[in-house]
Amino acid sequence: EATVRSERFVLAAGARPRLPEIPGLSTTPFHTSDSIMRIDAIPEHLIILGGGFIAAEMGHVFSALGSKVSVVHRGAQMLRHEDAEVSARFTELFAERVDLHVNTTSCGVEHSDGKFHLELVSSGKGPTADHDDGHEVLIGDALLVTTGRDPNGAQLGVEATGVRLDDDGYVITDDELSTGVPGIWALGDIRNPLQLKHLANQEARVVRHNLLHPDARMRIDQRCVPHAVFSNPQVGSVGLTEADLAQDGRRYVVGRCDYAAVAYGWALNDTTGFAKVLIDAEDLQILGGHVIGPQAATIAQQITQAMTFAIPADRLAREQIWCHPALPELLENALLHGLEELGR
Repeated sequence: EATVRSERFVLAAGARPRLPEIPGLSTTPFHTSDSIMRIDAIPEHLIILGGGFIAAEMGHVFSALGSKVSVVHRGAQMLRHEDAEVSARFTELFAERVDLHVNTTSCGVEHSDGKFHLELVSSGKGPTADHDDGHEVLIGDALLVTTGRDPNGAQLGVEATGVRLDDDGYVITDDELSTGVPGIWALGDIRNPLQLKHLANQEARVVRHNLLHPDARMRIDQRCVPHAVFSNPQVGSVGLTEADLAQDGRRYVVGRCDYAAVAYGWALNDTTGFAKVLIDAEDLQILGGHVIGPQAATIAQQITQAMTFAIPADRLAREQIWCHPALPELLENALLHGLEELGR
């Protein structure tokens, strides 16, 4: 046992995989996102539990590498935290590339002779509903569990120092990333439920500055946080969704454009992708942007830039020259559509 002493500590222990309580799972050699990219051979048939971004990305990776991929998801759609229209479109397209079981749970796992046997139960709305009793046994040679990740604050026993955790176990900090306990700071997934690498990068820069310059501290600015799902199709998003705005009762308009409606998208022969921007009906500020299709993350970054620097939709659309025939014309036309809807 060792004792480490310092005047200053930074909590950056991240998060760990959250494991579902499925009978038999704990005694099998399943993978999580911590281990799946370190396997020695490509599985013939990979089964994935979960329906979030890790399931979407790893399903795409291993399908592209030649594995048969089956995804088992208890919800009705993949990527449920995305814009509802994006989630629905992704689910539809993803199901064309993998064996997708939605509205389905696993009630038992066995592993024998190098094979996983998952007993599935369907609610009657997914592919397993073809079975008379809603039950099916899925057999594969590798199992990936992607049912979420939990922060490691409690694992470290940080509360013994006076550091506080929220109801979900995340370390509580101020916007200077101080925990409120003198000399203890925190960054990354241990404090941020969004669990994004680029946020951890930003927070590391802020903590470094504040440690070196205690009399001139920086604050984090996470008002406009982009994220992406690097699957097929790709998804990029920033800001509020229509569901968020409807809940807030805020007046907004949707500007949209299909990939096929611009030259670059037409050249890509993309008939399924689209971009949508949500524009405040009063001051024309962009409230959110959601893209599904090639280079979606790049398009979402341009929306993020406009939101961060409060560039309204009319200025963004009309006061710059858009390169033709480049893909950003997708955003230009979505903005112009929204402005047209407002008569602006």
